[in-house]
Amino acid sequence: MSDPVIHVSFPQPPDAYPATRHWHAQISRFVTEALTARFGRRVAFAPWTAPLAPRGRDVLVSFLPHPALRTWKRSVVVENMNFDVDKWRHGAFRRHGYDAPLDAVAETYRWLEGQYALVVLSNDVAMRRVAARDPRVAACHDWAVAAVRHLSLHPHPIDKVEFSRLHGRFPVPDKVRMLVYHGGPRKNSAELVATLRDLGFRENADFSVVGHVPKGNGDLLAFLRQNFAVVANTSFSETGPINMIEYLLSGHAVYGHDDWWDGAGNAHFCWSYDPAAQAANRAGLTHILRAMAPADVAAEAERVRARYVERTDTDWPAVLVPLCDRVAALLEDDHPGEGGR
Repeated sequence: MSDPVIHVSFPQPPDAYPATRHWHAQISRFVTEALTARFGRRVAFAPWTAPLAPRGRDVLVSFLPHPALRTWKRSVVVENMNFDVDKWRHGAFRRHGYDAPLDAVAETYRWLEGQYALVVLSNDVAMRRVAARDPRVAACHDWAVAAVRHLSLHPHPIDKVEFSRLHGRFPVPDKVRMLVYHGGPRKNSAELVATLRDLGFRENADFSVVGHVPKGNGDLLAFLRQNFAVVANTSFSETGPINMIEYLLSGHAVYGHDDWWDGAGNAHFCWSYDPAAQAANRAGLTHILRAMAPADVAAEAERVRARYVERTDTDWPAVLVPLCDRVAALLEDDHPGEGGR
């Protein structure tokens, strides 16, 4: 009998990174390389759109919504989650009077039921809420724990060297400007933009709005680094954190939704959708864009960046070692392959 195969499948091939600076390419490279270093020729990468049929004691490493996960349960699944109860139940952000649609997850989350292991990549705010049994996350976290044999929770890892390539290359911008991510519910910052306008800040002078930044355009990234001291994303979903960490490593200050960003202890750099926090939102934006000098914002960006760079739990080995350990354990385990719906 031949040895079991470790099938690895992500939307981008592992050799796409770092030429393609996208999260899908980064995770594909680092996971595939780690598994190959540990298990050698037993590892086979499968393109995301190619038919994949594991059999016997094979193992699959992928993330949702890979179609094989619907029925194949000898898997180690890597997934971005903040355990938001309303997103899990309703595919929406439903706090503070909002009912903003997000990516529906109820159907594909069902594919996690019966899986061997779930490796969750999350953010510090959500992880603290899980630890505190916060009602905003507790029910979804309990469901996930019950759905799989093994669950582990990690902050997002990132290639710190690659995303620090622009750090220290340019002088401090001459003016404090904010680049705001806004583009539909997943990148919602409509309320932030409206507040900036109401406070008298001028679009394309004090702040600019962008729906997407192509990370492969080095000239554009250099332009942003030289002209925008702050990058903001008040997304309802958890898609903000990894994108914002890329900017943080470049040397920008980060302004984000308090569902996933705490300002590293500086409340001025946090946005909240809580009606009771609107005065604080306005005061924070006014402080950043009117009271702080460019050098002050640069110093704050450096403080937060230094704290992040010093962390070891955000280095790739902090996720890759336990992931490989789960795969090794599954290769020796009788956990059933076929299952589900």
